[in-house]
Parts: sequence; structure tokens; C-alpha cells
Amino acid sequence: MKFYDKLILIDEITSELGESEDREELITIINQTFHHHVLDIILTHLPHHHHEEFLHLYHQTPHDEALLDYINQRIDKDIKAEIQSLAQKLKSEILSDIRKSKPKK
Repeated sequence: MKFYDKLILIDEITSELGESEDREELITIINQTFHHHVLDIILTHLPHHHHEEFLHLYHQTPHDEALLDYINQRIDKDIKAEIQSLAQKLKSEILSDIRKSKPKK
């Protein structure tokens, strides 16, 4: 579990996957994609001199929701809103790709 999991909710994506034999691998890839994008948006907005401290805290307790407070205290944007906006965009793209890859009936 990551501190931002409540903000991204991928249930809609996982339900679209069905019960394929690649399901678990696809879920791992989807989680990694979200993880990389979320960390990118955080590090983009977080001043560089806070990166090392944030990454240290994150590696110690990746599940700690207090990390959102840590970030919000150091940036001018609402990081929750930024993550949720990013998540919606990624969800739409991933769902579109999944639907395109399914055989047409």
C-alpha cells in the first residue's frame, strides 16, 4: 500500500481486465505506471532541496498518509487534487487501451 492509494483507486481498471491469465501481471504494470507518474508529479512540484528528505521518508514508510501533509506544507499546489487529476487522466488512457485491445463481438 502507498500513501496515495486512496486518491487513485484502480478498481474500475481491474474490473475491466476480467479474469485473463495475464491479469496479475497487468495489475502490477498498472500499479507501477501510477507509481511512476505520481512520484513524477510530486517531485516536479516539490522544491528540489526537499527531494532527498521526501524520498527518505517515503522509503521508510510508503504507506504513511502524513506524507501528503509533508508535501502540501512545501508546495503551493494542492497535491491531492494534482494526483487525482493525474489518476483520472491515466485511468481514461488505460481503460481506452484495454477496450481497444478486446476482440470486437
